Amino acid sequence: MRKVITPKRGQARGFSLVEVTIAMAIASVALVTLMGLIPQGMDTMREAGDTAIEARIHQQVLNELQLTPFDDASGSSLLDSYYNDLEIYYDSQGEEMSHSKNQGSVADDKKKGAFAHIYSARVSVPKTSGGKMPESVGGGSYSGFSFGGSDANTNIRPVIVEITSAAGGDDDFDWDAEKNASHIHSYQSVVVKMGRDLNAN
Repeated sequence: MRKVITPKRGQARGFSLVEVTIAMAIASVALVTLMGLIPQGMDTMREAGDTAIEARIHQQVLNELQLTPFDDASGSSLLDSYYNDLEIYYDSQGEEMSHSKNQGSVADDKKKGAFAHIYSARVSVPKTSGGKMPESVGGGSYSGFSFGGSDANTNIRPVIVEITSAAGGDDDFDWDAEKNASHIHSYQSVVVKMGRDLNAN
């Protein structure tokens, strides 16, 4: 009969130095790879947040324009006189602080360049005669929409909302400068005069 020898509790075999070193090397490579992905993930998350807030700003502007009468009581265009080239300022959540038409009538913390000022939006509603598109969408001339006829339809107007997060400082931001083009996101839409036939001028 063979005698079975069982190892004593203190004689259990551990990991060798080579095995521990290899395991640490594998763990280090995995950790460095994961650490390298963190900045990219943060950038992606920030860009997604900016895109969501900019879309909200664009929708707010478009809703306000759609509810605005095209002409005032005297027949002059409100879109041209009030909204064209209007600059509006927003906080980090896309909430409107104030705009360039009323900078003198708001508190300092609601003005351009204030601490909460993160985003700026410029609204362009090109005129149907002699109008010009913003540089961010080509800067070409604009003479109106025509639906099968030669005359421009006066019941539909293009709206370009340019949004940037680079204009939050005190310095004047040049919307048309080529160096700033990469910081501007442009959203193109149209507003329609309600209750009118689009084919009627």
